[in-house]
Amino acid sequence: MESVSLATQTRQATSTIYLVSERSDRVRDGRGLAAPLVGETERDHRLARRGAHPDVVELTPPDGKERVGIEQVRAAIRAAQFAPVQGQRKVCLIPTAEALTPEAANALLKTLEEPPREMAFVLLATHTNDLLPTIVSRSRIVRLPATSREADRERLVDRGYSDAEARWLLAVADRDTEIDRFFEERLDIDALRAAAEERARQLDPPDLVAAVVSGESIVRRAAVVELLERAERRDVPLLTEGIRTFASQTRPALFAFLADLLAACSEGVRAGADRMTASDPRTLRAACVAIDRAHRALSVHGPTEAILLSLLLSIGEGIDAH
Repeated sequence: MESVSLATQTRQATSTIYLVSERSDRVRDGRGLAAPLVGETERDHRLARRGAHPDVVELTPPDGKERVGIEQVRAAIRAAQFAPVQGQRKVCLIPTAEALTPEAANALLKTLEEPPREMAFVLLATHTNDLLPTIVSRSRIVRLPATSREADRERLVDRGYSDAEARWLLAVADRDTEIDRFFEERLDIDALRAAAEERARQLDPPDLVAAVVSGESIVRRAAVVELLERAERRDVPLLTEGIRTFASQTRPALFAFLADLLAACSEGVRAGADRMTASDPRTLRAACVAIDRAHRALSVHGPTEAILLSLLLSIGEGIDAH
């Protein structure tokens, strides 16, 4: 990721919104983007990337909460009234800008209308429509390109995987360092998939949800497909115990789940749904529509249980979900 060069291009902007992928590590990437703004020395950059620079104010949801509150924004604004401690400029980093409460977003907007000279604002989001339009209009927008994984594909092929296996692994093992174990040795992907699918079929709803949210990559994909199949047949335990377990997850975990679910549906549509009970690709396309609807509802912090129940019921309705 070319964080430094991209951030340097926005050095003169008071507020910059970086549009990132669902899978990005927001805090890590945000710190990398803030580093060249806070100062020009390597020490400044190193401290900022570690999250230890005194002139970088990070606004993240407090422990046990999912939103960034107005008092946090006010504290950052107060900090802007004082000269930088070490760097050349203060930076307010908001890794999950869509997590701002309405009050916090409005407080930020007022600051951007009369921006402080000594502070730059770095916001990360997936979509601009998750933010106040007035904040978007007062910010420079930079869409970060997805990291190319062609080198990783070639490396997997050199290790002995087929091209199809390499592409599938890169699509499934897409969280930090997950792909590394496949570089170390040539693993039997068919056997791993078969074992993961058998394991997923044996899981009760809470354990299935745990596998869907935080399981190892191949197990996670098998669990997502199993969840799709259970949702299609309207499995009652999934719609009760499973939904309650889902509702206890953090929103970032739920967004990651929706991304995995969408990827599994898209794979099924492309492959003619060969590996799924729902053999009609139209059923999977309907599921994609329902997933998009659930993502939008969660983005505005709607009721989690109701959103997820509606999603799974929509999948169960098949092509009638249109």
